[in-house]
Amino acid sequence: MRMPWLSRCCVLLSCLLAPAAWALTGPELAVALNQSYQSGALRCAGNRPAYFCSGVLVRQQPANAPLPFWTHGPEAIGQGAERFSWLRHDVGGMSVSEPSGYIFSNRFEAMAQGKDYSVQGDDGGTRPGELRVVNWDTSLPERLAVVAVYYNRGDINGLLAAQRDQRAYHEAVGVWLPVLRLDPALPQSAVFGFDSREQLYRGYQVADRLNLRYADTAASCYDASPSYNCNGVLIRATGASAGFRSWNPTQNSISRDGVSFTYLRADTGVQRLASNEPGLIFDRLDQPVTHPVRLRCAYPANAGTSGIPNSCRASCLSQGITTVAAWRARYAGSAANSCAFSMEPTPNAAQFQLNIDVRASAGAHNEIIIGAWPQNIPRELPIEAIYYPSGSASLAGAKLIQRDYFQHTGVFMPVVRVNLASGNGQVFTFVAQDQNL
Repeated sequence: MRMPWLSRCCVLLSCLLAPAAWALTGPELAVALNQSYQSGALRCAGNRPAYFCSGVLVRQQPANAPLPFWTHGPEAIGQGAERFSWLRHDVGGMSVSEPSGYIFSNRFEAMAQGKDYSVQGDDGGTRPGELRVVNWDTSLPERLAVVAVYYNRGDINGLLAAQRDQRAYHEAVGVWLPVLRLDPALPQSAVFGFDSREQLYRGYQVADRLNLRYADTAASCYDASPSYNCNGVLIRATGASAGFRSWNPTQNSISRDGVSFTYLRADTGVQRLASNEPGLIFDRLDQPVTHPVRLRCAYPANAGTSGIPNSCRASCLSQGITTVAAWRARYAGSAANSCAFSMEPTPNAAQFQLNIDVRASAGAHNEIIIGAWPQNIPRELPIEAIYYPSGSASLAGAKLIQRDYFQHTGVFMPVVRVNLASGNGQVFTFVAQDQNL
């Protein structure tokens, strides 16, 4: 039975007034797709099939699918069409079993964009569970009605595959498709989800934040606390090997309650990193985190703390050292034996800044001691990025840490390059091709 004229007009008007999926942010798109997934429309405006305005059209990609994702494999070439899953809460018979894939807009939205597609054998009826979209011109990915890539939350490699596809589309078209999480086992309003941490472009944002903190040389934070809370960059070389968790303190660090970091800032004069090994970068310490860390003390040079039982020597303040001149009078010739600029029991902004000010004669890099934390709590720590020194051979190690972190947390942590010799202020750089995709 045909829909009454007024009802058809109302359906068409709702489609025209609904926010277009291609204009939505990642979180908004996830909401719109969940609403479409919950829709129960039997027909769409103009007596069109239900997939024109409801449900979600998904192309599941097996791990061995051809790359880039918009190219056609042997089956599609032979059939003249790609097999899509049409997901809706009331349509059964289709499981989401592949690790990742991509999502098309519905037909009305695709038509409005000038990116319409055809469905093979379209007789105006619904296709429960499956639609076959006629093959497109693979040389024109910008003409695709794709609105997102997704990963199956039940597959540990799905996110990396989705990010690989996100990168490929950006390289080809110059547009960042959102990465969405797909889990049909969740309530209907949450089948599709968006997490900003899972977007590949987040790496560029992280690098920008690091460069801004590196350039900020304020001697204290807005609340008068030491500057390490809000500026500069705390970085630790850990190395990488199978079975080693880079986020865990070593037994030596645990025994002396001290994990060694380097503090990078434009005015520290640090000439090189502690090693050419990959490692971790911590976020600013005034950010909320499940397990806050303690910065115990700072040295203006490599202090060889692995051999110091408590990591922190006698404080400089206890020796009356409150000026650059006083420090130089005692340690100018042996910076490695310096007293510790202590942050315990009370953090001291002036002492931490003095640690920076005396660096002119203190050697290649400084040493910052953070109290040891419990083992196996990677998600609870203020880890912001994984790094490797630019020009070194440790990219493979950084990728190993990245994958290890993802496997233990389910969280994507970007790999950034560090180049202290950069002359353009871009000490930290994110390169999409460096990621373990």
